[in-house]
This record gives sequence, structure tokens and C-alpha cells, in this order.
Amino acid sequence: MPKPHSSALFETYNARFVDPQTVADTFVLRDKEFRLLCQQNNSIIIGPRGSGKTTLLKMLKVGAQIRWKTMKQAKTLRRFSFTPIYVGADRQFDLLVGSLRDFKQITELVEILGKALLSVRVKFACLDTVKEIVDDRLEDIENLSHQYVRLNKEKEVRICNTLSLSWGLSERAHSFLEVRSLLHKHISKINTIIERVRYNYIKNIEQVVSSEEFITHDPIYSCAAFIDAFNSIAGTDSKVWALCIDELEIMPDPLQKYLFACLRSIDQRIVLKLATSPFSAITWERASVDRPMPGHDFTVINLAYGNKREAKRFTARLLDALLLAEGTRFQAKRPTERGEAVLGESPIREGATLPAGGGPYAPPDGAHYRRFVSLREKDVGFRQFLEDRAIVLEKLHKEPESRRAGQARKYIWQVAIRNEFGPTNVFTRPDQTEARRPPSKKRIPDVYLGYDSLLTICEGNPRTTIGLLRPIVKHFTGVGGVVKKEVQAAYLQAAIAKYISLLSTIPVNDDGGRSAIDLLDQIGEFLSHEVNGQIFKPEPSLSLKIDNNVPLPVREALGSAMNQGALVMLSDDIDAFDYGAISGARLRLSYLLCPRYHLPLTFGQPLRLSTILGRERGGRIRRHLSMRDLFEMDEDDKS
Repeated sequence: MPKPHSSALFETYNARFVDPQTVADTFVLRDKEFRLLCQQNNSIIIGPRGSGKTTLLKMLKVGAQIRWKTMKQAKTLRRFSFTPIYVGADRQFDLLVGSLRDFKQITELVEILGKALLSVRVKFACLDTVKEIVDDRLEDIENLSHQYVRLNKEKEVRICNTLSLSWGLSERAHSFLEVRSLLHKHISKINTIIERVRYNYIKNIEQVVSSEEFITHDPIYSCAAFIDAFNSIAGTDSKVWALCIDELEIMPDPLQKYLFACLRSIDQRIVLKLATSPFSAITWERASVDRPMPGHDFTVINLAYGNKREAKRFTARLLDALLLAEGTRFQAKRPTERGEAVLGESPIREGATLPAGGGPYAPPDGAHYRRFVSLREKDVGFRQFLEDRAIVLEKLHKEPESRRAGQARKYIWQVAIRNEFGPTNVFTRPDQTEARRPPSKKRIPDVYLGYDSLLTICEGNPRTTIGLLRPIVKHFTGVGGVVKKEVQAAYLQAAIAKYISLLSTIPVNDDGGRSAIDLLDQIGEFLSHEVNGQIFKPEPSLSLKIDNNVPLPVREALGSAMNQGALVMLSDDIDAFDYGAISGARLRLSYLLCPRYHLPLTFGQPLRLSTILGRERGGRIRRHLSMRDLFEMDEDDKS
């Protein structure tokens, strides 16, 4: 069996670096979220790393719409008439903040130069959009012809002359190409100002402001100035534009606050579409009357699936797309059948029945029955639980579904994990002496593998899905037949190790030398003890409440981990899933981390995080997955 190589892990493009046409060709539509995005109002797209924020925004671009070919996609194009102006992420903001740390008026300078830099990016994006909407191909495309603008050379010259004045260009431009060339000079001048500040040639804000006219421009003004010129000269007075700004979270704090405030009051010809991660270290006055409010000033589009079934359906569609990209063809019509042909069935599959009949709860061969009986025989705590609740496993299959749900179905995952990783259990030897059975030493047990479990672990996150399942699909294409469980385990193990490596780079800024993974390990081990401890708990705590006793550095580190998808928000303090802090929020660990901590792929009762952090770390010591797992497997995993 081939080893998983580091180059194969998370082998997926980042939509930030991909042109809109390629994005369109590979896009799997999230219909509900895209429908909300197409509404002619302000929106914030919120989602962790790899959840598809950039892809959704780029799919609005006219250049991407040209490549939409199916009837369903064509109908989607009729849902909006505004013209999108896409502004991609700019890592130059990191350079900006890092270069000015020693300047006395750092906040004011970052705000001024941050706005100037974003304004230049908005201007470039306006020109990119013009290039798309004057494309003659649009005129003959039924669902896109409303975006087409016929623009002759005379009008182009007039627009460029006007922009030269309103955008503070050093010369009068006569073509869009000349405008772009002059805008590059603005970028160069911003870099020069930053260098002059670093070397103390500029000592105060007044010198910065007076250096160049365009330094005082802000992004919304820049966009509005473009719309004034274009709409009046091109004869599109009623045209509405959508300013789509990606990756808000990497921008300096003052710039984030500015853009967020713009959701409350903005030019009526502009709708604002922002994309960001769920957590921000900025302190938002959530009750302030001046604060933009979700549902009134903007629509929240949350890309973190709250429903496991919806997430699995979307992941199944992505898996289908991966199979199609590899040229794989199946006779099976249902996605589940195609997926199981590659990954096989998972041990936990609620609807499974055996050929012998009777359903999964029926003795003697029902999958759930055998699992429950196995735990009853070796786990004193579980056996006592069954006695206390008067649950007779041999009769479960005869119970109505409503009663069976309360007696067994809600415990299926918990029982399966406890079978693998439960406490040392007493059993009787043939000579009637007692001994203790240790828990399983398998790193990735079969319960986490197969179609249902792997799709659940992916959680509908495109980057995780492609990174984990594409190598498995490639293996299937090369070998044929259901991919062996040990192969799946190797790729899952490697993906987790890669993820841990990423999370370990997030610091906890409390002088303790810890990283986010240290916090997650403490949380994960505590929750694992809830499930796998000596006492069987029918309602174990598997989610967290971020209470006020949690120190600020811990909240910020966990917020950054949530932005990477390590934690999933179940609710926030006002149930709006709004952008900002995580204080008062209820979170759970990502399902991708559950194999690391021996947790079920479910979430249970909430527990105050301060309670977990206040406990001494203890319990079982697991072998931590490391970067070595990217390249090696145990000998018994090879085939």
C-alpha cells in the first residue's frame, strides 16, 4: 500500500489564487447560502478556514458566471442583477502592521494607510469588473445579457479622464490600461511611506496625510467615485453594484471596524458583501445603538453546518465531483451507493439491516445489538446503567421507534467509542478468577472509517473534504475495489497530524509558552474522560460554554483555532451567529479531531470551559499524532 505523502495532504487549491473561470468549472453550489448571497442587500459570509467563503464570492463575478453551463446554474444567474466588484485578500496588510509597530501613533497610521491600501485595491477591482462587463460574449448569453454594457472608445476616455481626477492620479489617463499603470504608482508610494516611517524620516501623522492626496481616500468613496463616472457616462444610471471584500479577518483592526460600520450606512447604489472568519479579537459593543444589526442592516450567511445530515449531503456531492474529476464512472445512481463503492460501509450506519433480518437492534446478529451486548459484558458502568433504566437489549428491536430512540439510538456512538477506548473492565477467567481487560490500542478504529463516518468527519468543509478524500479517491482509481480500512486510516491519521501541526502555530499569549493545541488537548482529554471514564454517563458533556471566567488570552487562542475550523460554534450569546467575540458562545470540537481524543461524532451537554481549565490534566495518556505520521505507518498497517 502506498504511503501518504505530505504533498497529498490537503491537496486542494485555495480559491484565493484561482481565477473565477476555474472556480466556476469546479464549483459545487451551496444553493441556500448562494441564494442568500444573491439578495440585493448587505451580507456577511462567516465561515472557518476552507469553508468556501472565497469561492462563493468569486462565483458572483461576471467572469465566473460565463462558465456556468447547467440549467440549474443558469436559473441561479437570474436571481440577481447587481454587478459584483470582487476585492481579494491582500497580505500586504500584514507587512503594513508589522512595519509600523514602533510608530507612536500606530493605530491612527494603520487606519489611514490601511484605508488607502484597500482603496487602491478597490480601484483595481472596479477596473477588473469593467473588463468583464464590456465583454461582447455577454450580449448573446440569455441569463447574462443584463450585465453587458456597450462601451466605445470615446466613453472609455471620458470615464478614465474623470477617474483621473476623482482617484487622485498623477496624470490624466485616456484608457483603463493607463489608469491601472498609474494606480501601481500609488501602491509604490504607500510602500515608500511605510519605509520612511520605519526609518524615522516621517515622524507624525500630518506628514503622512499631506504627502499625497490619495492617502486620504477610503474604499467606499473610491467605489462611489467610480460608480458616478461609469453610470453617468455609460448610460447605466440605475445600475447597482456589489462591493465584495474577502478575508476581512486578515485586515488591521481599524479597517475591520470601518468596513463593519459601513454595513449600517452606505451609498444606495452599493451593496456590501463581506467574507470573514467567525472570530475577531476586536471588542464589539454588541448592544450599542450605532452598531449594525444582523437581520436589519445585513444578512448573516453562516457556512458552518449546524445540521449533520446537510453537511453529509454536501460532502457527498463533493466526493462525487472528485470521482468525476478522476474519470470514475459508476452504474449506481445514488451518491450513497457510489460513495460506499469507494469507502465501504461504516460500522455505525443507523439504517443498516443484515440479510438475516430483524434490523440492527435484533439479536443475535444486529450490529447495534452486538455492540451493546459487547459493552454490557465487559463494562460494569454500562451494565449498571442498563439495569437502572430497565433496558433489556434482547427486546429493543420490538420496541416502537420513539421508545427505542430514548433507550438506545442516542447512545450508539457513545457505546461504540466506549467499546474501543473505555476503562479497564473486569472480566472472569475460566478458572473464575478476575482480570482486567485493557482498552483497544488501535489508533484509528474502524468506527471512524467508511462512507458515513468519513463524510461526517469532513463536516461539509470543502478544503477538508478535498484534502482527505482526494488521495483516497486517487488510490481507489489506481487499485480498484473498496479502499481498505487500513488505507483510509493512514490517510485520516496523516490529515489529523497535518491539522495538529497547523494548530500548534497558534500561540496563547499568556507567557505560558503554550499553543492552541495545548488547550485543545486539555479540553479533549477532559471530554474523553466524560465518555470513557469509569462511570458510564448517559449524557456526557461534549460541548463547551465560553464563560466569563475564561482568561482573555485563552479566548483569543481558541477563537483563532475556531477560525481554522478546530471548534464549531453551536450558538452564540445572542443566537445570531454574528461576527465577533466568542464570549458566551457554545462550541464543540471539530469532528476531524474526535479520533485524536477518542470522542463520538456527536455533541452532548455543554460544560463551562473554566471548569475544564481549572482541573488538573489527567486520565489516559494517548500517543500524540506527530508530523512523523505524515510519512510513516506501523508495520501492521502496511499491505
